[in-house]
Amino acid sequence: MSLALNSKVLSPMSARSGLVVDAPSGRLSGRARHASRLVLAAGLAVPALAGPTTATPGAGVELQPHRIAYEVSLGPRSGGAGGGNAFSSAQGLIALEFTGNACDGFATNFRQAMTLADSDGMIRNLDFKVNLWEEGAGKRFRFTVHNQINGQTTRNADGEARRVQDGSVSVAMNRPKGKKGDFDGSISFPSAMMSNLVQAALKGERRFDARLFDGAEGGEKIFDTIATIGAKIEGEKNARLEPAMRGDKLDAIPRWPISIAYYDNTPGDRLPVYTMRSVTFANGVVSDLLFEFADFSLAAKAVRYEALPAEPCKK
Repeated sequence: MSLALNSKVLSPMSARSGLVVDAPSGRLSGRARHASRLVLAAGLAVPALAGPTTATPGAGVELQPHRIAYEVSLGPRSGGAGGGNAFSSAQGLIALEFTGNACDGFATNFRQAMTLADSDGMIRNLDFKVNLWEEGAGKRFRFTVHNQINGQTTRNADGEARRVQDGSVSVAMNRPKGKKGDFDGSISFPSAMMSNLVQAALKGERRFDARLFDGAEGGEKIFDTIATIGAKIEGEKNARLEPAMRGDKLDAIPRWPISIAYYDNTPGDRLPVYTMRSVTFANGVVSDLLFEFADFSLAAKAVRYEALPAEPCKK
């Protein structure tokens, strides 16, 4: 991520770096663990694959290199005991830079800094950093994830996932050293899934399913996702878009309301870990985000958007 983006967007949060634990145990609370899934969910808005799954980007879909910043706040009251929000306030920023192409691969650099206060008055300061690189052909995926709690590192993961001959994914970790994981079946990485989601929306499809590996849990697990694609947003319905997402560079780009439910990859009846609602553009840009957890929700509104020059394939 560029220094300009970090300094202009994130420096106001620098005094609140870290992610607070439930004292005195030093462990993340269940609520904070759920909030930590925002690392990739908010930054990448990673959608899913449908029907016959494919691990490579959708044909004819070009993802737009860009920088974008979101302001995070408490969402509408939802679920939970008493029907209220588990947190009384939320304030923060997300900054994302997405670059690359299908030949050289796609790089994503992400930073989130946020403060949450719960109904008991406990403050939780979140600081997440994620760096990803995904091969255009969908065969390799590198990731680093660094999370902190009050200046103490709670997750420091560095690994690489490789797709083997049968289509499954093998994960080798550089940090923690020697840790490995193998996931059977058709699993997709983030950029390929985004382009395939867009392709499904362009075809008029309304459902889009996938098994997702994004490295967000330190390479330890995958998620089953179910995406519901709404009718294309046109005319007065565009009023829901943030001012930063209006203008010549985006006005002509088709966009849809999309809801994605993320489930643990376990058998039996399940409830989603969380649901992400957004406006997704045909170039892969995402805005007007709402993350719904069992007992709280968070909104992320785009406050700055910058389209970066496309990088043509040199091969």
